[in-house]
Amino acid sequence: MIPQIYELGDSALTIEFGNEISEELHEEVIKRFYQFQSEPLPGTLDLIPAYASLTIIFDLGYVASRFQGLSGMKTLIEEKLAQPFTSPAMEGRLHEIPCDYSGADLGAVASSCGLSEKEVIAIHSEKEYTVFFLGFLPGFGYMGTTDERITVSRKEQPASIQAGDIGLAGNQTGIYPSASPGGWQIIGRTAQIPHFKAGDRVRFIPVNA
Repeated sequence: MIPQIYELGDSALTIEFGNEISEELHEEVIKRFYQFQSEPLPGTLDLIPAYASLTIIFDLGYVASRFQGLSGMKTLIEEKLAQPFTSPAMEGRLHEIPCDYSGADLGAVASSCGLSEKEVIAIHSEKEYTVFFLGFLPGFGYMGTTDERITVSRKEQPASIQAGDIGLAGNQTGIYPSASPGGWQIIGRTAQIPHFKAGDRVRFIPVNA
């Protein structure tokens, strides 16, 4: 898919590389994130990677006076995307998170998936996850993708979630960094809540399997 570039307000442009949640697309996002970070465009203030897109925030006054606004920046982005980025992308940090698999929804998840609780624990903990991006709450990392055998829907009504709760929703998993209402299915909890960055990797280590 050819990347599409969209204006986001009057001081940001979003580069969309696709429209699905996939580790392959996210690898391209992170590669380009490092490209625009190591070779920043003039007036860049921030870079925000997401599932399949990268948003670049610019200094509005600078780009308006030097590049006739975002249209000029869009041209520069297209030229940079046409250049192969050969520098190896930095590999995200690996976080090994101890997980007490005694979450309130573990039994319901197992029943919904036609599995035993031990099988859910084994499936969830056997895979290494990628932190796609941070959002919803400060420090909340959207991680994926989970094994299709434990794909579950969100709760119909949000419930009270505690800091350190580990949940599932769709084909993603995540750790709540603070107490909050939430709709993810809680299967475990941890006392170790790292400061994630997009591109980091996560493994959950069972402490009560």
